[in-house]
Amino acid sequence: MKDLHGKTVLVTGAASGIGLCTAEEFAKAGTTLVLTDIQPEALERAAERLRGCGATVHTRVVDVTDRAQVDLLAKWVVDELGGLDILVNNAGIGHHGELADTTLDTWKKLMDVNFWGPLYHIYAFLPSMTARGSGHIVNVSSGQAFFRMPTWGAYAAIKVAEGAFSEVLHFELRGKGIRVTTVYPFLVNTPFYRGVEGGTWADRLSMKLLPLYSMTPEKVGTIIFKAVVDDRRVEMVSAINLLGFYAHLLPPLAAAMSEVATYFLARKPARTARGKE
Repeated sequence: MKDLHGKTVLVTGAASGIGLCTAEEFAKAGTTLVLTDIQPEALERAAERLRGCGATVHTRVVDVTDRAQVDLLAKWVVDELGGLDILVNNAGIGHHGELADTTLDTWKKLMDVNFWGPLYHIYAFLPSMTARGSGHIVNVSSGQAFFRMPTWGAYAAIKVAEGAFSEVLHFELRGKGIRVTTVYPFLVNTPFYRGVEGGTWADRLSMKLLPLYSMTPEKVGTIIFKAVVDDRRVEMVSAINLLGFYAHLLPPLAAAMSEVATYFLARKPARTARGKE
């Protein structure tokens, strides 16, 4: 079990939701925090909240899709703070829509934020971590990597890629003293789902009832923090994710789950009325 007091921790997408709640757990543990986000006002509000826990908090407005900005951030952390102990790649965006309606521009935006964003940070901080022979990287994927539901296909595909990259990275870096934890949150009640209206009644109902069956960001933040303390390779967050994981070991079960989800979530094609005019 790690003692994190005095460690330097960077959390991306830290202005709200899972990022803020995860950062709060690290603040209580006595770490020095570097918070990044693209929303300056919300970022400062988050920083003030965490300073109330007695933590030293630095903020930087960073667009995770801009490699140059990420490289400058890494240089600043190394030069001014002496290096980074823990990197939490949390920043991400969602997309709700059928694949046939998902534009290539949307795909690019999702890839830039949810895939290239974490990779830019990893490759920016990896040289200094390798030189020190220590470090911990946390990549927040999604339970959608196991539940590849209709209308969430683009998001799920990219989160599968992020998860695969992260899990392989663990084995490649452990001999260098660097730990990697891959986190798969289940549904979390955060602004991530704000504005998702849904194209079917089941979609709309699921969004309306989200607070009743989703996890809170506070709970997920605590789980991520404990995963770092305990050096976990993979954190599934919810037992429901285990159901999705094991379902893919039984292809007929996985197919049946997809069939049911398609019935409720995918839009039905319009039918031409039959009969006499």
